[in-house]
Amino acid sequence: MGVKMKKTNLEFLSLLKSSLKNEKYDGEKIDFEDLVYIYKMSEIHHVVPMIYNAAYNEDFFKECDANFQAMFKSSAFRYIFSQIQRTNHFLEVYKKLSEKNIKILVFKGIIFRNMYNNPDDRISSDEDILIKKEDYKKVKEFFLSEGFEFIDKGEECAYFSKNTGLCIEVSTSLFSHESKAYGHLNKLFEDVFEKSIKINIDKIDILTLSHEQHLIYIVFHNMKHFLTGGFGIRQVADFSKYIETYGEYINWEKFWSDLKDLNYDTFALNLIEISLKYLGFNDDKITYPANITSFDELKNSQKYYINSESLINDILDAGVFGASTMDRKHTALMTLDAVEDKKKSNRLKAVFPNVNYLKDNYTYLQKYPILLPVAWGQRILSYLKKNKTSSYINTMELGKQRIELLKEYKIIK
Repeated sequence: MGVKMKKTNLEFLSLLKSSLKNEKYDGEKIDFEDLVYIYKMSEIHHVVPMIYNAAYNEDFFKECDANFQAMFKSSAFRYIFSQIQRTNHFLEVYKKLSEKNIKILVFKGIIFRNMYNNPDDRISSDEDILIKKEDYKKVKEFFLSEGFEFIDKGEECAYFSKNTGLCIEVSTSLFSHESKAYGHLNKLFEDVFEKSIKINIDKIDILTLSHEQHLIYIVFHNMKHFLTGGFGIRQVADFSKYIETYGEYINWEKFWSDLKDLNYDTFALNLIEISLKYLGFNDDKITYPANITSFDELKNSQKYYINSESLINDILDAGVFGASTMDRKHTALMTLDAVEDKKKSNRLKAVFPNVNYLKDNYTYLQKYPILLPVAWGQRILSYLKKNKTSSYINTMELGKQRIELLKEYKIIK
């Protein structure tokens, strides 16, 4: 029997859908109490910039508590700004590694962000790279010479930059060979380097998994997280976005047969149902098992157990009740925003100029004011690229000071 979804969860998904499709929110008016809950949800599911992007221009948002509006905005821009820093740093590092003729495959992270309308709205806490075992030592020497800290994690390791907060996870296999639950999944990725492809991101050719292997990896990775309790709605969005972006390159017959051999096909079909129901997913590029082209036809055939209601409720509710310190975080952010409002530095204005300035410089804003956060993101990016002199350093210093202040307020660790 189906589980009825909470109104606030439906509103949250409706806002997320608007952001994913780059369309105006078309749901019901959201009251303030629900909006506070939706903000908490967006923090837990790491989609704050996306939800802000969909909500900030709506009347119900403009009419709600001014401190809350300021806090939400401040939070969204903090995420976008730090993501831009990490992305730029990663691309620099990738370029240097490539020049050393070390073959590395980038997966998830930046590859997924590139599929979104506003890439830096899709936050990645880290970047993932796959290397060959024989290159492990060379890669370690490189990262240490670049000032990264080494973090040993057993079968894999990570490198962390204190300057930008960039964390790069380095693996020699996609799943732990020691794991009884996932070790056998590596069989499908034995030829991952041979099948690798290039995707151009910001004029840099990034080596990554073939589209077929990447999509099947997403399903496996989502299941792994589902089993260990850390599965979020953004992972579902990544899955459906990948199909929308690269679906024509997938050999669907092989995809379904590989999943069926491992009993993962039902799980994938339920992810598709969630995407169709709640995320505005366009499944035109999919061929379903047995050459069926319509999801409804597949569901009606009753060959598969498709009932995603419990799964979506489980995904949405995971962790909500554990976020006991969230209210204190809100209060701290509101205070911070109020302090900033009183004494804004000129350097901060250089990065975050007023709306009229942006409208003159980013003409699409006049037609689509909902894209204001995007313009701010572009402004930060161009500022970081152009000002490589002292003003750039000052801005970076200011960024660091703000992060320190956020730490004092216990907003970030």
